[in-house]
Amino acid sequence: MYEAMTDTLIDVLDDLPQAAAQTHRHGEVRQVADALDAIANTVASHSTDAASTQAQAGRVVVDGFRAAAQLCRGAIEQ
Repeated sequence: MYEAMTDTLIDVLDDLPQAAAQTHRHGEVRQVADALDAIANTVASHSTDAASTQAQAGRVVVDGFRAAAQLCRGAIEQ
C-alpha cells in the first residue's frame, strides 16, 4: 500500500484545501480521487477471506482510501 501512495498523491492530499479552491486544479484532484479508488479496489480484491485478521485489516484500509477519495470529490463539488 505504501508504494501505491505516490509523491503526487501525497502532495495533492496535503494541499487539498488550496487545490479545491483553485478551479484549474480540479482535474488533478479528480485524478487523485480516481487513483485512491483504484488503490481501494486493489486492496479489496486481496481482502476476501472474511475470517482472516489480515483481510479484516485490509477492509479497514479500503474504507480509508474510499473515504479519502470521497473527500477529494466533495472538496471540488462545493
